[in-house]
Amino acid sequence: MRLGSPAPRHRTILAGLFCCLVIGSLSAAPADSLFRSGLSAYNSGDFKKAMQIWLPLAQREDAPSQASLGFLYHRGFGVTVDHGKAAYWSRKAAEHGQPEGQMLLGTLYFYGQGVAQSYVQAFAWCDLAQDNGASDAESCRDAALQSLASNKDLQAAFGLSTDLHHRYSSQH
Repeated sequence: MRLGSPAPRHRTILAGLFCCLVIGSLSAAPADSLFRSGLSAYNSGDFKKAMQIWLPLAQREDAPSQASLGFLYHRGFGVTVDHGKAAYWSRKAAEHGQPEGQMLLGTLYFYGQGVAQSYVQAFAWCDLAQDNGASDAESCRDAALQSLASNKDLQAAFGLSTDLHHRYSSQH
């Protein structure tokens, strides 16, 4: 497989699994009533209202709200698709140990959306997401692993994954 050109089946698998992962995880939102208000708006299709509720929470470092904003920007729900903003909010959530943020960030790295394309980064973030409870992240991790072009890339991916586990694991 050529570096930078993921197989179409990986794109389909990742897109489908990610949608299920994020939407499914949002239903298991934390007890925060403001976040749940945003979730209710999201579930009723009022994405702009969800954005209005989640943005102030995300700015106050609420990881589930950050991951949710990343997803809204990634999918263009209530906003124009903006992979740069999707990457920004997903990274903030990911660095708080939020598995869905880690999964989306890995997916963005896999496709080079809003970030420089990197299978090394994609593998490491999706591996972390899986270990933090995002069971569907395995497909992202495995697709990135299969796309690594050399043993040097493989070593870099495992090294980065180890580093990210030490810094951003939700298990700490």
